[in-house]
Amino acid sequence: MYVPLQGVTPVVIFYMKKILFLLAFVCFFTVLAIYSNREGDIKTKVQLGGNSYMDDVSITQKKNGIVKWLLKSRKAVFLNDNDVKLTALQITFPEKELTLTSESGMYDIEKRNLKIENNIKASTKDYDIVASTLFWDASKNELLSDEKVRIIGKKFFVEGDNLTATTDNAKLNNNVKAIFYGK
Repeated sequence: MYVPLQGVTPVVIFYMKKILFLLAFVCFFTVLAIYSNREGDIKTKVQLGGNSYMDDVSITQKKNGIVKWLLKSRKAVFLNDNDVKLTALQITFPEKELTLTSESGMYDIEKRNLKIENNIKASTKDYDIVASTLFWDASKNELLSDEKVRIIGKKFFVEGDNLTATTDNAKLNNNVKAIFYGK
């Protein structure tokens, strides 16, 4: 049974609805603003499983506004909560003018390690590095390979059975062979 309110006109009801809507709108955006301003306090957990993937992935790592590296992958498949398989991968290091390409890689989300496999080629303007596997150990900030690595320049060729590299030093180990070409 509907009982009309005495003295309340449809115009008053219309404005009351508008005011209630406006208050709800303001409250919603106030809560949203509070949560968005809390840096690092809130983390969204996305559950990804064996059937989850992303196409055309691009990740940029910056430090102090400077791009340190840019990773692109045709496809990223989430094998479990920790491991991501990357296909047709390209990593560019603008400061070193180096671009690395590979058919595939495996990224460990928890440890931030990256294992790169299959037809790896890293190119600069002066030389190319060719390898079948590379492993990036994020905790040590070190690039490793326990398989043959070749460095091919315009005037030299160097090959070794394994590689250890940091940001300022690279070392080929075991059965190192070098050829230097004359002018």
